[in-house]
Amino acid sequence: MRDIENLVIDTVILAAGSSTRLGRNKLFLTLDGEPVLMQTLRPFLDLGMGKVFVVTGFEHERVDHLLKDAPVVLVHNSSFTEGMSTSVRAVLPFLDTAHALFLHLGDKPFVKGEMLQRMIESFGEGSHSIILPAYQGQRGHPALIEVRKYFDEMRALEGDSALKAIVENHGQDILYVEGDEGILLDLDTEHDIDLLRRRGYTIEKG
Repeated sequence: MRDIENLVIDTVILAAGSSTRLGRNKLFLTLDGEPVLMQTLRPFLDLGMGKVFVVTGFEHERVDHLLKDAPVVLVHNSSFTEGMSTSVRAVLPFLDTAHALFLHLGDKPFVKGEMLQRMIESFGEGSHSIILPAYQGQRGHPALIEVRKYFDEMRALEGDSALKAIVENHGQDILYVEGDEGILLDLDTEHDIDLLRRRGYTIEKG
């Protein structure tokens, strides 16, 4: 069992990508009247646990301006064009290895606070060092991991993925927690956006 009472969980939101498939920065799309990135951040801020880091890259000045009043730590990744792994590496010097870490993507605003709490409770049981949500057999986001155990591997990450290599190499360390479709939904393409609009969401250019 981990000591949940004294557990500190930081959050890293990856917000450096250039949204090449969509053709415009999806972080600034408005979802029911609010920017996607702000909606993504909210459940993690509401936890009130640890620091929330936002790793920026593409259009970082716009992100900085959007989040100027938010209680987050902005970390700029000047190498963002070399893949998502560079954003993970960019934030490592700011992390406390005694803490746990939520790692999430800035364009996934449908994760609920209740889901995060279930992940924290599962992590607190102490039997696994990686907690992932799943829905209908599909792995989703965010990931909750023990920083110290995987710090060296995070430092060695390469390419356009975040923790995929670590997850694939440490299947025995993973506990899956049942989530809902919010852990899978994204805004990568116009088709994704059309599907969400048909579900009743109002999505507009930011």
